Amino acid sequence: MKVRYNPIVGGLLLALGLACLLLGLWLWQLGDFGPGVVIGVLVTLMGVLTLARPYFWVRENSVEVLAMIGPAKREFPYTSLDYDGRRLCTLDSEGERRRIPVSRWIAHSGDWAAVTGPSSRPAA
Repeated sequence: MKVRYNPIVGGLLLALGLACLLLGLWLWQLGDFGPGVVIGVLVTLMGVLTLARPYFWVRENSVEVLAMIGPAKREFPYTSLDYDGRRLCTLDSEGERRRIPVSRWIAHSGDWAAVTGPSSRPAA
């Protein structure tokens, strides 16, 4: 199951990045080059990527957390998933609990609810 980024976060990053980029370009036209252009490009890129790329994948036996830029990913194998209010945790066959580095506020609310809902939990 694919979990996307929150579109509000992506839209906010995109809007702030474009505003910073436009103000930086305007100041550059006036003869004063500052870091606003570079910061604007980076924040705009982050906004576009949060709207286009998935945040993480929940597979049958693992959770894959993707990097924002590039092909890098981290895999967290599990026998069952647990939810402690704000974070997802994996439980392995020995009962060891490990937190996955994903947060609820940055995940799409519908996708997060599908992952943490009662119908997605394995039968005991």
